[in-house]
Amino acid sequence: MVWEKGQQLRDGKYIIEGELGRGVLGITYRARRREGKIVALKALNEELRLHKDYERLETMFFGEAVKLAKCNHPHIVKVETPFKEGEIWCMPMEYIAGVDLAKRENPILPEEEALEYIRQVREALSEVHR
Repeated sequence: MVWEKGQQLRDGKYIIEGELGRGVLGITYRARRREGKIVALKALNEELRLHKDYERLETMFFGEAVKLAKCNHPHIVKVETPFKEGEIWCMPMEYIAGVDLAKRENPILPEEEALEYIRQVREALSEVHR
C-alpha cells in the first residue's frame, strides 16, 4: 500500500501530503495533523509482508518506534506513539525541514562541520543505548 496525497489516516488525524523517501524497511511520508502541524510518518513497507521474516521485521519496527518515543535528546527526532493503519505499523515523528547529505550540492563537508555532526551522532547513539 502506497498512500497518496490527500489520503487520511487514523480517522482524519493525519492527512498525507506526499512521500519523503523510502528505504528497505519503510516509506516515510510528510503528513499534516488535523490541527495543522506537519509531521513525518514512517510506515513499514507493505511489500515486506511477503518476506519470510515479516513478523520479526514488524516486531523490530514497532520496537524501534517504542524505544525512540522514550528518548528525549536534541539530536534524536521526537517520535510519538506508533499506531496501526489497517495492517501497517506507522511511526509519527517530528518533521525537520532541510536537505539531507545525499542531496546537498556539495556533499563533502568541511572537516570542522563533519566533526560536529560526528559528535552529535555519538551523543545520540549514547542516549539510544542508554
